[in-house]
Amino acid sequence: MKILFIGETWKGSSARSLREGLDSIPGVLIDEVGEDHYRPHYKSKILRLLNRISSRWQIADLEDEILRKAGSFEPDVLLVYKGNAISAHFLQKIKTKDLLLVNIFPDLSPHAHGKALHSAIGFYDYVISAKPFHPAKWQSVYGYSNLCICVPHGYDPAVHYWTNAPDLQEFDVALAASWRKEYHELMLEFASAIGGLPIRVALSGPGWRERRAEFPPNWEFHGSFSGRSYGTWLRRAKIVIAPVHSQVVVNGSLQPGDEDTTRSYELAAAGCFFLHRDTPYIRTVYDEQTEVPMWKDAQELARLVQEYLPLESKRRDMAAKAHRRAVPA
Repeated sequence: MKILFIGETWKGSSARSLREGLDSIPGVLIDEVGEDHYRPHYKSKILRLLNRISSRWQIADLEDEILRKAGSFEPDVLLVYKGNAISAHFLQKIKTKDLLLVNIFPDLSPHAHGKALHSAIGFYDYVISAKPFHPAKWQSVYGYSNLCICVPHGYDPAVHYWTNAPDLQEFDVALAASWRKEYHELMLEFASAIGGLPIRVALSGPGWRERRAEFPPNWEFHGSFSGRSYGTWLRRAKIVIAPVHSQVVVNGSLQPGDEDTTRSYELAAAGCFFLHRDTPYIRTVYDEQTEVPMWKDAQELARLVQEYLPLESKRRDMAAKAHRRAVPA
């Protein structure tokens, strides 16, 4: 099988992890077009503005390269990881009777990432979603008639897997996640719930440092980590918090929220002890009593932190059992 893979290429991205996984399968031949080579991400406001101005030329250049590769490589499958920049018009243009169009969709809602993706995702032959609730709701909630199946989230063994337990754990509690309003409110409530307890809390991810003044002055903000350094940083914590994005609002309408994320498996593979947001799906993955304790709100999260923080042996035993659960699957 010949697959032309379209996705981001930076180390630690789920797209790159999937491409490398597929590349290791006997009988699968991969060629790729790195989307981030054509649509780079910048932090500078000026460069982000220039990105927006040049967006249509970037997309045109990306489409030209995909067409060129498709013409020379002659793939059986065009496999697009999310594909914010891929339009319905382009899919119709590249589609032939011998080319299967497949989208790997890792996020909550295909309606929440711009008009191009909203429209284009219905033109793929198959959508392979990481969300267990998508297939049953694909037509009724999202309005698509193509086939959606679920292949759950996982971890990248080259990035997130450790064979040994963590050694020095200097942070009491850590969270690594991009800032979002829901997580901000959770951590404010958590701060209130633990009161003045001498707990060393560290946060990592885009958006947190800019808001550090709203949190206790002794909390630490460590910026962002990717690739192997992401797991290395998390392993420095005795307890890791694993939230999920529980609600998504699109055009004023509430759509289903997450029940797991890649974090749900990356943490276990890295040997971390973690507290996961309680969802029906994650209960089918981990045992709450022996592997991964679960919380429903900030008050319960604070209670679990205070319960498990003194229990090093218990934490390490549960982390080892979660590791044995996640790694073989």
